[in-house]
Amino acid sequence: MKDLKNLYLELEKRISDNIVEIKTIDLWSEQVSFMAEEHPFKSPAVFFGFRTLEQNNMSEKVQNLTMQVDTYLFYETFADTSKGSKKQEKALGFLDLLTKINACLHGSSGLYFHEMKRTGFNPVETGGAGILYVQRYQFTMIDDSAQILYENLKFDNMEIEVIREEIPAKEIIVGVYSPITTD
Repeated sequence: MKDLKNLYLELEKRISDNIVEIKTIDLWSEQVSFMAEEHPFKSPAVFFGFRTLEQNNMSEKVQNLTMQVDTYLFYETFADTSKGSKKQEKALGFLDLLTKINACLHGSSGLYFHEMKRTGFNPVETGGAGILYVQRYQFTMIDDSAQILYENLKFDNMEIEVIREEIPAKEIIVGVYSPITTD
């Protein structure tokens, strides 16, 4: 999909322009599960993972796609959300970021996508000192990356040479199979 790169950049800009607290935006590749081995990133972080849900062929190698973007929010903190904890307000800031992401994406359209709506929301286990939730959004987009670009050829000044030759006749074999006889 030629516009997937542009779609990613459009969503990246939408988040970075509107949510200044987000420090890292990247494509999802399970960075959180392999933090020791992965390239370090700053938190809070948003990661995008794209998938196709449905493809409808339009014409001339153009498809209307129903897509899903999994929008992961990772918030690294040792703060606790429990009542009375010293840093409860800081930990609850994570929930504010989830709301801001939804405000940026749900009900929106852009240059490379149409009719984005949230379709899912759930926590993801990290096994570490961080909170990870995913919000799923569905949208439509046009994919014309397989479309063949062609130029109509003109046949001006074209010459054709016709050669007449007699083609020799082929020998026809009749009765290739022997008749079956029964006694």
